[in-house]
Amino acid sequence: MARQVLLRPLNKFHLQPGDDAILLGSKKKKPTTDARLGQLTGLDPHSLQTRIDRLVDLSLLHRNSFEESLTPATQLTKAGRTMRKQLIAHWVELDEALMNDLSKVEKKQLQKTMKRFTRLLNL
Repeated sequence: MARQVLLRPLNKFHLQPGDDAILLGSKKKKPTTDARLGQLTGLDPHSLQTRIDRLVDLSLLHRNSFEESLTPATQLTKAGRTMRKQLIAHWVELDEALMNDLSKVEKKQLQKTMKRFTRLLNL
């Protein structure tokens, strides 16, 4: 049930799990290099390329190069920027709903646990 709630905004917009990380990792109006998106998402170049191609097909991203160099990069389209805003609003709403019933002490403990969990995932 929790998984369905988490996937609801992705399903609503025909996104797959992890697509939100690419959209949220993309800068609002400037190109983001593939290397940077790879760092942010932890995806290997092939997996990242597959996802980017799908997001381009959905008209959420477009391909270009980073500034004057030929470094591969992507940029959010107008629809992509709108989608990014909607995803941010959804995750903020979910965060507030989850944290609303917790005391200050419980919130602090949860934040510490989540930081530790994130740090362990990055090892």
